Amino acid sequence: MKISLKRKLIFSLTSGLTFAILNSLTSHFFLDEYFSLAIFVFNLIFFGLFFGFGYFFLSHKLDIRSKERNPIKLSEDETIELEGSAKLFRETEWVRGRLVITNKRLIFKSHKLNIQSGEIQLALDNIKETESRHKAIVFKNGMSITDNIGQKFNFLVMEQNSWITKINTTQQGLKHNAGLSV
Repeated sequence: MKISLKRKLIFSLTSGLTFAILNSLTSHFFLDEYFSLAIFVFNLIFFGLFFGFGYFFLSHKLDIRSKERNPIKLSEDETIELEGSAKLFRETEWVRGRLVITNKRLIFKSHKLNIQSGEIQLALDNIKETESRHKAIVFKNGMSITDNIGQKFNFLVMEQNSWITKINTTQQGLKHNAGLSV
């Protein structure tokens, strides 16, 4: 999934601002230096760009590599509707991996570098509810999926509305096709 420039800029600015504030506080309290606006602005711009855009660049490279080394197996009549990076909350850890919506399933496959790894597959017919969750005020990137037996899966994704819309429209398409074939 392509991440919008607006999201990248917001992430870069918040990363840079966080680093600039922490660096200024550290300098003030531990090095007895007074606040320097020039250093603050430098940290804001340089580290905002470095951490912000660097994060997306490295993230993209990791996703491509993971996709090549750890492919998701699809059935013959299955097609990918939407695919991108995601994090799944398991117990106390955010597990990084790939989230895929096909015309039949939702699949999360973790990267091999995680402590907890594995794959989760949910048939779209078994998804009872999909809702947005806001992990932070600035980043509206949380998504909660509840299956028919009440099990809840919490994800962090970019462009959450696209994911929720795709799940809902694909489910509606499945219900419509099931009605036609009966």
